[in-house]
Amino acid sequence: MTQPTHPIGQEINAFGQVINNKELMLVHLRLKSGEQVPPHDHKGQEVFFTVVAGTVEVTLDETETYRLSTGTVLHFPGEARVGVKAVEESEFFVYLINRQ
Repeated sequence: MTQPTHPIGQEINAFGQVINNKELMLVHLRLKSGEQVPPHDHKGQEVFFTVVAGTVEVTLDETETYRLSTGTVLHFPGEARVGVKAVEESEFFVYLINRQ
């Protein structure tokens, strides 16, 4: 496969915060089984949490828990406090879209 001199597309396979501009932040994470992301919020943003491998439990405002597996997307307002726990080794993308 040939790569163009001035590509239109951008392959993203790094981990961490991979895009951060005025419209969107994209975070790519991998957690080992049992690892957690402590509760936090993303005020002023809409959040789309997309699992690409494994299974995680996502808790919103310490009252709702969602068990998400590969191919699942969870949407929620950034004002909700979100915590994540990997049920098994997992990989996911979090799209944080800034409200206009």
